Amino acid sequence: MKILFIHNTYQQSGGEDVAVQEEIKLLRQKGHIAEAVYFDNSGIQSAYSKIKAGLRAVYNQGSFSIINNKIKDFGPDLIHLHNLFFTASPSVLYAAAKHHIPVVATIHNYRLVCANALLMRNHSPCELCINKTFPLAGIIHGCYRSSVIESALVTTTTGLHKLAGTWRKKINQYIALTPFAKEKLLHSSLQIPTGKITVKPNFVPDYGEGNTIREDFFLFAGRLSFEKGAEIMLQSFSQLPHIKLVVAGDGPEKERLATKFGSSTNITFVGKKPAEEIISLMQRCKALIFPSIWYEGQPYTILEAFATGTPVIASKLGAMESLIKHELNGLHFTPGNSNELCCAVRAFNSLTDSGAYYNNARKTYLENHHPDVHYAEIMKIYTDAITNKQ
Repeated sequence: MKILFIHNTYQQSGGEDVAVQEEIKLLRQKGHIAEAVYFDNSGIQSAYSKIKAGLRAVYNQGSFSIINNKIKDFGPDLIHLHNLFFTASPSVLYAAAKHHIPVVATIHNYRLVCANALLMRNHSPCELCINKTFPLAGIIHGCYRSSVIESALVTTTTGLHKLAGTWRKKINQYIALTPFAKEKLLHSSLQIPTGKITVKPNFVPDYGEGNTIREDFFLFAGRLSFEKGAEIMLQSFSQLPHIKLVVAGDGPEKERLATKFGSSTNITFVGKKPAEEIISLMQRCKALIFPSIWYEGQPYTILEAFATGTPVIASKLGAMESLIKHELNGLHFTPGNSNELCCAVRAFNSLTDSGAYYNNARKTYLENHHPDVHYAEIMKIYTDAITNKQ
């Protein structure tokens, strides 16, 4: 089978970039021919370029031509779309339709129904726009980059293509990463039929189980930004002076948080680390802390933790609630509640026998996120999409 991937990278698309690269690698290992066309938003910096890109985001003729020519040269059986905002634009879907190539789209966030893609406003979940064709709330509140103009351009792009039926007609199959995400898509203004959305989790390579006896620290690995709930976590551990936390990551909040909590002797900021060092930390830590306050898509960090047999203490919200089973492969706490997080950390730290948690975390990975499991599921989706298109 010949599969063409289309992906538009942007500043925070790290997890999506990894998904595309790992998917291509796996398919090639299984004997398929897979290539990717990447679009990039890095050139969108000045106010003029943002407005220009926003207008082109509705339908970029240049992107249409690139995909049209690629289809002619490569002759794919199927296109797997991961992101089209903003440079690629929905025009790539029309190029696929011109050549009668089926399209499978993985939905990593909520951009199709929310200007900022997070379903979040003022540091809390927000669903004001989810059922509106042209949601004015996202524009009024300047939800995309705190700009009314840029929010209007994003909303115009998604809204016009709702009216045109692009999201219903030009994508043959949607992949939702969690049951939670599927429900949000089904009960939205996109009007996608139930049969067009399949739940299929992401996968990560098998890094091997962690140490049998874990070291005396908890781990946070990720972006230090408000939506990730890092400050809530740090507040909690500042009240737990005898329980150690290693914070691995960078982001817009790093300097402020390091200054605010740097005096806590049990909290160590180690900065951004290479992937192999993060995996090593996971294999050694007691548990991963994942305090995000937005719904998330499907965090690779959690999947990597499970691959190493590491349980996760996470917000009971969105993707985290779908992935983590309380008192089985991790613990939940109410999003944004530092006292509950303190209690969860204390409870886990005081366990006399935590072996079942580590075994269940690894089992979750083997049953749901191993490459072999993923391959069988994705090939069924691809085959069904091709058959139905024919």
